[in-house]
Amino acid sequence: MEKKDLSLDIKNKKIWGLFLAPLAGISDAPFRSICLEEGADLVYSEMVSAKGLYYKDKKTEDLMKKMKKAEPLAIQIFGSDLESLEYAAKYISQTDVTLIDINMGCPVSKVVKNKEGSALMKDVPKAYQVAKTVVEASRVPVSVKFRSGFEKDSLNYLEFAKAMEEAGVSFITLHPRTRDMYYSGKANWDHIVEVRENVSIPVIANGDVYTYEDIEKIKEYTGCSAVMIGRGAMGNPWIFSGKTPSLEDRINTFKRHAQLQIEFCGEKRGIMEMRKHGAWYFKGFHKSAQFRNMIFTAKNMSDIHACLDYLRVEEEI
Repeated sequence: MEKKDLSLDIKNKKIWGLFLAPLAGISDAPFRSICLEEGADLVYSEMVSAKGLYYKDKKTEDLMKKMKKAEPLAIQIFGSDLESLEYAAKYISQTDVTLIDINMGCPVSKVVKNKEGSALMKDVPKAYQVAKTVVEASRVPVSVKFRSGFEKDSLNYLEFAKAMEEAGVSFITLHPRTRDMYYSGKANWDHIVEVRENVSIPVIANGDVYTYEDIEKIKEYTGCSAVMIGRGAMGNPWIFSGKTPSLEDRINTFKRHAQLQIEFCGEKRGIMEMRKHGAWYFKGFHKSAQFRNMIFTAKNMSDIHACLDYLRVEEEI
């Protein structure tokens, strides 16, 4: 089966760029669009269930929707059932996507108990089968995102990386924390360095990147092929450009984000989604606590504008 070309030159290992991580409940089409407008090179969908696609679940399929056809989009899937994974890979790769990413790092209990996500790190042969199945079924490149290990006493990231390379994935992304750390503690960038030095495929660095300066640091420290940014982009899409936004920049981008959100899922749901984003966009500003209380009761764009006007006046006082 002939593969589509990836716009980033993976074959020649020239894939340097800034990627928006797959963030559950956050990296939907409107947020991805905002991040692309601010300089992201590749954006990832929220985690998509392979079984959900196999059983044609509409909510699962909705996670793959784009705002624009030209969006450089990676669809991240999770699962351990080979039949549904094969179906998902064939189905997704027939759509207009850039690549398929396999989640082997999610620490959430309901995923782990089904032997999916980071649970696959406890069974390298199974993880290999999962990756190989998706690679062979897909018309687009395939990558894998994983952690340093399931627990601090079982750091098998290097063995795991080599298995993924052997399975034929185009590149790998390492979040150098263990499953039992979740998102606490410090990401160990030394693990990224070790993986990069021991595999021939590109390695994407992820973990503890909250500012543009962190991007430069992790790039220099690890020699990675690209940087994936997760929580550092929440309320801060400017991290992809290094711009320091003014209050008006934040207000204008937030309005743009809200308009896209309403266009994507309707006013009622769109405004509800923007409540959490509002807390992130304006965290740390004068009267931000009062602003947060106001925006969490917003029901329409008029309410959103009133909240923003309040914040603007308070900052001028």
